[in-house]
Amino acid sequence: MEENKNPSEKIMDTVGNLVQTYRDLMAVKAVEKASQGASLSIFGILMLLVSVFILFFLGFGSAWWMGEELENMKAGFFIVGGIFITVLAIILMIAKKTLIPGIRNLIIKKFYEQD
Repeated sequence: MEENKNPSEKIMDTVGNLVQTYRDLMAVKAVEKASQGASLSIFGILMLLVSVFILFFLGFGSAWWMGEELENMKAGFFIVGGIFITVLAIILMIAKKTLIPGIRNLIIKKFYEQD
Protein backbone atom coordinates (compact mmCIF):
# COMPACT_ATOMS: atom_id res chain seq x y z
CA MET A 1 0.00 0.00 0.00
CA GLU A 2 2.95 2.32 0.70
CA GLU A 3 4.16 1.81 -2.86
CA ASN A 4 0.89 3.14 -4.28
CA LYS A 5 1.19 6.53 -2.56
CA ASN A 6 2.64 9.44 -4.46
CA PRO A 7 5.47 11.50 -2.92
CA SER A 8 3.18 14.29 -1.68
CA GLU A 9 1.04 11.79 0.27
CA LYS A 10 4.17 10.28 1.81
CA ILE A 11 5.35 13.74 2.86
CA MET A 12 1.93 14.52 4.37
CA ASP A 13 1.99 11.23 6.31
CA THR A 14 5.51 11.96 7.54
CA VAL A 15 4.59 15.49 8.60
CA GLY A 16 1.48 14.17 10.35
CA ASN A 17 3.56 11.61 12.22
CA LEU A 18 6.10 14.27 13.12
CA VAL A 19 3.41 16.60 14.48
CA GLN A 20 1.85 13.76 16.50
CA THR A 21 5.24 12.77 17.93
CA TYR A 22 6.02 16.39 18.84
CA ARG A 23 2.64 16.72 20.55
CA ASP A 24 3.26 13.52 22.52
CA LEU A 25 6.72 14.78 23.52
CA MET A 26 5.30 18.07 24.78
CA ALA A 27 2.67 16.21 26.80
CA VAL A 28 5.35 14.03 28.40
CA LYS A 29 7.49 17.08 29.22
CA ALA A 30 4.47 18.88 30.73
CA VAL A 31 3.67 15.86 32.91
CA GLU A 32 7.32 15.64 33.97
CA LYS A 33 7.45 19.32 34.98
CA ALA A 34 4.10 19.09 36.81
CA SER A 35 5.16 15.99 38.73
CA GLN A 36 8.50 17.57 39.60
CA GLY A 37 6.75 20.71 40.81
CA ALA A 38 4.26 18.73 42.87
CA SER A 39 6.96 16.62 44.48
CA LEU A 40 9.06 19.69 45.30
CA SER A 41 5.98 21.40 46.75
CA ILE A 42 5.15 18.43 48.97
CA PHE A 43 8.77 18.19 50.11
CA GLY A 44 8.82 21.93 50.84
CA ILE A 45 5.61 21.72 52.86
CA LEU A 46 6.96 18.81 54.89
CA MET A 47 10.22 20.64 55.55
CA LEU A 48 8.29 23.74 56.58
CA LEU A 49 6.14 21.73 58.97
CA VAL A 50 9.17 20.05 60.57
CA SER A 51 10.97 23.41 60.80
CA VAL A 52 7.99 25.00 62.54
CA PHE A 53 7.93 22.23 65.14
CA ILE A 54 11.69 22.49 65.66
CA LEU A 55 11.51 26.27 66.11
CA PHE A 56 8.52 25.94 68.42
CA PHE A 57 10.21 23.47 70.74
CA LEU A 58 13.57 25.27 70.64
CA GLY A 59 11.85 28.56 71.43
CA PHE A 60 9.72 27.04 74.17
CA GLY A 61 12.71 25.27 75.71
CA SER A 62 14.89 28.37 75.52
CA ALA A 63 12.18 30.52 77.08
CA TRP A 64 11.63 27.99 79.86
CA TRP A 65 15.37 27.71 80.56
CA MET A 66 15.85 31.48 80.48
CA GLY A 67 12.84 31.94 82.77
CA GLU A 68 14.30 29.53 85.31
CA GLU A 69 17.70 31.23 85.15
CA LEU A 70 16.13 34.65 85.68
CA GLU A 71 13.68 33.23 88.22
CA ASN A 72 10.92 34.90 86.21
CA MET A 73 9.13 32.78 83.60
CA LYS A 74 7.39 35.75 82.02
CA ALA A 75 10.71 37.50 81.38
CA GLY A 76 12.15 34.38 79.75
CA PHE A 77 9.23 34.08 77.34
CA PHE A 78 9.26 37.80 76.52
CA ILE A 79 13.02 37.75 75.83
CA VAL A 80 12.73 34.76 73.48
CA GLY A 81 9.69 36.38 71.83
CA GLY A 82 11.74 39.53 71.32
CA ILE A 83 14.53 37.50 69.74
CA PHE A 84 12.04 35.91 67.33
CA ILE A 85 10.57 39.33 66.47
CA THR A 86 14.08 40.68 65.80
CA VAL A 87 14.88 37.74 63.51
CA LEU A 88 11.55 38.25 61.70
CA ALA A 89 12.28 41.96 61.23
CA ILE A 90 15.71 41.17 59.76
CA ILE A 91 14.19 38.61 57.39
CA LEU A 92 11.54 41.11 56.27
CA MET A 93 14.19 43.78 55.65
CA ILE A 94 16.34 41.56 53.44
CA ALA A 95 13.45 39.74 51.76
CA LYS A 96 12.85 42.21 48.92
CA LYS A 97 16.49 42.53 47.87
CA THR A 98 17.84 39.06 48.55
CA LEU A 99 15.37 36.34 49.45
CA ILE A 100 12.58 36.90 46.92
CA PRO A 101 14.90 37.24 43.87
CA GLY A 102 16.94 34.24 45.05
CA ILE A 103 13.89 32.03 45.42
CA ARG A 104 12.51 33.26 42.08
CA ASN A 105 15.80 32.46 40.32
CA LEU A 106 15.92 29.03 41.94
CA ILE A 107 12.41 28.24 40.68
CA ILE A 108 13.26 29.43 37.17
CA LYS A 109 16.45 27.33 37.11
CA LYS A 110 14.55 24.26 38.27
CA PHE A 111 11.84 24.82 35.66
CA TYR A 112 14.29 25.06 32.74
CA GLU A 113 16.72 22.44 34.07
CA GLN A 114 17.55 19.74 31.51
CA ASP A 115 18.38 16.21 32.64
